[in-house]
Amino acid sequence: MKILAYIIKDLKIFLKSKSSVLLTFIVPMIIIFIFGSIFSSTGKEMGINPIRVLAIDQDKTNFSKSFLQEIDDLSEINIIDSVLVDNQPQEVTIDIMNDLIKKGKIRLGVVIPKNFEIDSNEGNTLNITINYDPQYAIEQGILTGMIQQTLFSKYPYVIFNSIFKQSEKTIGKDKNSDFKNSIGSVVKQYFPIPGKEMDFDSYMKVGFNSTSKDSSNAFNLSESVNIETVAQVGEEVENQMFAQYVAGMAVMFLLFSLNAVASSLLEEKKTGTLKRILISPTKAIEVILGKMLFCIILGTLQLIVLFIFGYLVFDLNIFRDMFSLLVVILATAMASTSIGMFLATICKTERQVSSLSTLIVLSMSALGGSMVPSFIMPLSIQTIGKFTLNHWAMKGFTDIFWRQLSFMSILPSVIILILIFIVFTGLSLFFYNKWSIQN
Repeated sequence: MKILAYIIKDLKIFLKSKSSVLLTFIVPMIIIFIFGSIFSSTGKEMGINPIRVLAIDQDKTNFSKSFLQEIDDLSEINIIDSVLVDNQPQEVTIDIMNDLIKKGKIRLGVVIPKNFEIDSNEGNTLNITINYDPQYAIEQGILTGMIQQTLFSKYPYVIFNSIFKQSEKTIGKDKNSDFKNSIGSVVKQYFPIPGKEMDFDSYMKVGFNSTSKDSSNAFNLSESVNIETVAQVGEEVENQMFAQYVAGMAVMFLLFSLNAVASSLLEEKKTGTLKRILISPTKAIEVILGKMLFCIILGTLQLIVLFIFGYLVFDLNIFRDMFSLLVVILATAMASTSIGMFLATICKTERQVSSLSTLIVLSMSALGGSMVPSFIMPLSIQTIGKFTLNHWAMKGFTDIFWRQLSFMSILPSVIILILIFIVFTGLSLFFYNKWSIQN
């Protein structure tokens, strides 16, 4: 029975500790909910974001327009054919498309060249160009697959025209006519359109997707289409994946370490050190700003060490724009410190800081893209993620390492990080002064 008494005793102690209950049950439930919301969608109908694709139609024929419309009708794709310049819609050029991709405004662009319809009718190889940001290679692969699927299922005559042109070169024009009639008879026999009599060319224009869901699989001839993919950014970056994700991990662990240092404020409060300091001529604002300055220096040093590690191990180019890098590092350390100090001033015990900071850091890291690339998240979660420190810190770092943008292009991210610092520093000072007055 003594064992039972010990169990009951420990249970009571556990239930009295709100931080223990929070870490044991609430934190895992919230993290599971966040990741469940990110990965539960499997199509547009279930909330996943369609891939936005900027399209340039240089052919401007009925076939090219119909083809882009078929792509746009897919649940996975959203075709855009114009952009806003000075709040006015403007037709897209290739230079505009590539510039938008380099700046991260658009991820993918597709170019339909001239003579697209002529090539489809004459059996020539159809050329399509996809300009993209390699950071979103998954989306580029999906778009390539969707283009092939649409072309082969909705426009099967394009494939047959290619087959017949190749066969004419191989067996000659006379035998090619017999070859075409033989194939036509077989196709019409096994994929009939009830109530309609037509020659093979007219039949193929209708498309046998109306009679067989699997018809495109039997006539999938990828050689008929040449899809060229052209990366517009990041090609010259060594170890691209590290350059893309290092910021996320660095910021997440920075938040953990600075929250731990900031919680030392509560330890000083517990031991009476803080009360003795406040009795002295030292002002409350001097105490908290001194603690914050130490944390900012420590956080800046931590990030610098991590990026030097990246340079030594992964050849990360940290010297391309050192000024911009140091500015973003400092702004990130300032914003992270202010959040850690805010938590320390609103919590009463170190346990509370530990549990609450774990919940906030993991949540911000998941929503802000430190753990999972933001582009695969539903649009609603991406919007929420923009309210996290992680999002803007990662954007600043990836704009430096990946997109290699100028300081002025990175400045908006820096400004937002500084605004986070100002807001949470103000809140920290407010709650700290309130606590010092009460004590």
